[in-house]
Parts: sequence; C-alpha cells; structure tokens
Amino acid sequence: MAIREIVKVWSQDGLLSENISFLKKSTKDVFFPLTDGSLNIINDLLDTFKNIPCAGIAANQIGYDKKIFIGLKDYNDSIDEEELEKKESQHQSGENQENDYADNYEFYINPKIESVNKKSIQEEIEGCLSIPMISLRIKRFDKIKVRYQNQDGKVIKKTLRGFMSKLFQHELDHLNGNLMLENNVMEGFIDKDSFVTPELYEDLQTKVSR
Repeated sequence: MAIREIVKVWSQDGLLSENISFLKKSTKDVFFPLTDGSLNIINDLLDTFKNIPCAGIAANQIGYDKKIFIGLKDYNDSIDEEELEKKESQHQSGENQENDYADNYEFYINPKIESVNKKSIQEEIEGCLSIPMISLRIKRFDKIKVRYQNQDGKVIKKTLRGFMSKLFQHELDHLNGNLMLENNVMEGFIDKDSFVTPELYEDLQTKVSR
C-alpha cells in the first residue's frame, strides 16, 4: 500500500512525452477473483485518494494499466463541486493533503456506459490531476446508465446524473486512453500563477491528436 505520484502530462519544463503516451493507452480488463496485483492497485488507489483532494482517480493516473477507478460513491449537498474541481486542478506533486470526502468512495472495476440520454446535456467545469493548472468547461451527457463490478465481482447497474455522471465519464475516459481536452471543450481557464501558457496547451493538443 502506498500513496502514488500522479502521472502528469506536463511540468514547468514542458510536456512529459512518456507520460502522455502512457495515459493515451487503453487499460486492460480486470479478471475475477482479483489477483494480488489487482488488490495492490486497489489499495494504492485508496491511499492516494485519501491524500489528494479529488473526486476520483483512475488506475493509469497512478501508473497501472488496469480498468479500475476510485471515485465518490454518493453525491450529497455537502460536496462543494466548484471547490473540489479547483483543488484538483491546483494539486502539485509531493503535496499530501487530506481529501474532505475520503470516506465517501467506491471502486469502479471494468466500468462501462450502457446508454446515454442524448437530449440530456451538461456543460460543467472540470479539473484533472493529470493536467494540472487548468480547468475546462466540457459538454457531456447528463443522464447515463452505467455498469461496473465491485471488489467481489458483483455487477452494479446505476443511472447517474449531474456531477456523478460527469465524474464517471471523466474517469472512464482516462481508462480508455482519452484526456479531457479531447472532448467537446466549450472554454478553458488557466489558473492564476500557472506555468501553463496557451502555447503549451496547444502543444498538448497537437501531441494527443497524433
């Protein structure tokens, strides 16, 4: 069990090509019963989640190529969506901070979207631990039907809306090798005092589109 460093696309020195290539690879299915390797990923996801302010973390964001993500289990009125997205975008390597929602988590194994309501749309701001110092307003489906397995291998089916729908789509994108800037981006925001420039963002766009 360990707190793992987040795999990021850039630093103050520029793009991190090896990290980008890794994040662009689709992850592999998880088989049951869980192997020691899969259990180790789950433990590392939990340790990392509890020590980083965030709504979710995909396995490949901490260096593993398996279809698992950890994320909020339940949505309630105590969750400050705007503050949470801001903290995610501003998190720096080496910072261990308590997650305000550390006890509200679920492991989503082999997650899939079964159907979407194409008339149900949201346009919300997203931050990403792997793409720090920026936030993007992204157009996504608002109402989706999903399925995944829990740690016992039981298949869970749910209908998700709002923030939970956005969270599921964001983390599933990671597991499928897609970064948030590859979606329908409405507008972008660079954090104050960020090392990120419009030119660096354009370089990333060019890199991931190849």
